[in-house]
Amino acid sequence: LPQSTIIHNELKLHLFESDHQSGAWCKDPLQASDKIYYMPWTPYRTDTLTEYSSKEDFVAGRPTTTYKLPHRVDGTGFVVYDGALFFNKERTRNIVKFDLRTRIKSGEAIIANANYHDTSPYRWGGKSDIDLAVDENGLWVIYATEQNNGRIVISQLNPYTLRVEGTWDTAYDKRSASNAFMICGILYVVKSVYEDDDNEATGNKIDYIYNTELSKDGFLDIPFPNSYQYIAAVDYNPRDNLLYVWNNYHVVKYSLDFGALDNRLGKSSFLIFHIHEMALKDLKV
Repeated sequence: LPQSTIIHNELKLHLFESDHQSGAWCKDPLQASDKIYYMPWTPYRTDTLTEYSSKEDFVAGRPTTTYKLPHRVDGTGFVVYDGALFFNKERTRNIVKFDLRTRIKSGEAIIANANYHDTSPYRWGGKSDIDLAVDENGLWVIYATEQNNGRIVISQLNPYTLRVEGTWDTAYDKRSASNAFMICGILYVVKSVYEDDDNEATGNKIDYIYNTELSKDGFLDIPFPNSYQYIAAVDYNPRDNLLYVWNNYHVVKYSLDFGALDNRLGKSSFLIFHIHEMALKDLKV
């Protein structure tokens, strides 16, 4: 993030309503193109990534190409980073790297001790135990272990070797989280209401952060938009500073305002203090 006090973006963009309740979508933060990568998620049937050349083609349902993956995918935690897709191989604690240019699997790594396949998913389920994330510092994996009592663990991965370069144990129970994402080495955990909840006492908010640079955490209360009450994916893109969200069939973007972080987690850091849900008209793909 630039060294300024506030980033403010008032764009409003709700791209369309999908045929799938859950899935994920993203851009490659290391490429300047407008390409969008899209993967609806269906249990035991998810093995295809779809690419669109632009937002207009995405909304109109005009794919550029599709990629048949060498393995099926668990969860909605995939990312695209520097021309490669990274995803959790079904029924394993493994991360697979798939080169989009050559269409060949170029790596696979075990995330040691990671719970998988609905052992420690996010609150909505969906085999979302292992969640990949990208930010200004690179590639991350968010998961839980029995050694950390089912609480969230963060590891930084080298995107070229898939080696783990650092691991941090947090105090947040992963099954209580709706989703999580990384910005500038800081984990943000989202807690939200789902449509079948008995009550809305949990609220919709970011209620926990963990700063990997300082190995410090904090609890907080930042409102998090949740118009459709079934958040299945939240991914940050460090190129445009937007969140790419999948919420109950709806594919949406959120813009962020940043302000200086309080002294608990370091004066040089920045903290989200406001999130805008971005909306356009509903369109079917």
